[in-house]
Amino acid sequence: MRTPSVRFARAAALLVGSCAAVSTLAAAPASASTPVTPLSPAAQPSIIGGSTAQNPGYITRFNGHANGYTFFCTSTLIGTRWVLTAKHCMYDNNGRRLTDIDLYIGSNSASGGVHAKASTTYVYSGGDLALIKLNADGGGTFARLAGSSSDAQEGDAARVYGWGATQSTDEGNHQSSVLKQAAVQIADTSATDYFGGPAIAADTPDGAVAGGDSGGPMIDDGVQVGVCSTSDRSSTTTYGSVAAGRSWIRQVSGI
Repeated sequence: MRTPSVRFARAAALLVGSCAAVSTLAAAPASASTPVTPLSPAAQPSIIGGSTAQNPGYITRFNGHANGYTFFCTSTLIGTRWVLTAKHCMYDNNGRRLTDIDLYIGSNSASGGVHAKASTTYVYSGGDLALIKLNADGGGTFARLAGSSSDAQEGDAARVYGWGATQSTDEGNHQSSVLKQAAVQIADTSATDYFGGPAIAADTPDGAVAGGDSGGPMIDDGVQVGVCSTSDRSSTTTYGSVAAGRSWIRQVSGI
């Protein structure tokens, strides 16, 4: 059975207390106009446990808007106008590509930092990665991206970051207002992400990844080696491999 992905969506038109978990993307990649089959409502990953983080300047809050909902994810600034996130974050509750996306860059607050809009989005056919081109400069501090699979080794200690839910029930009312982090240990560098692409699996003894952490980074020795894809909300998470998608990232963004 596929491990749940880790995005969270909230009914933007409703007051706090009226939140809805909605589905994310199913197996096949889709074009902007092609709907895809959604997951069950329970299939969502924030960091449960863990600790408050200090934003290094490039971790970015992702708010996508469609059909009266706001879809929350995490992402990273990798260039002046480029953001890396998860592919499953790019689709609304009807399985169509989001076109209205706000990014908040470099702050500990979920609504602070440099604000920019998405001007163009790109999805990776080989796994759970996506790129967003911004309509304005996002800042000058960028994530360092893995250049080869050797940047992540089984047994390595790494850290994961996100603004997602702080408990596994009623996630809509428990989204973190501040950036959180958790220590993880890389367990498998030949795992698969939500779309079957190359991924890094990690054990999460310090804090579990949950709804809203999707698209966030796994950092190993200062290098972003993964993009948050799935979580069982207790002990294991998978992150799409940055090294595996590195040539695609370079081809699209020039970075």
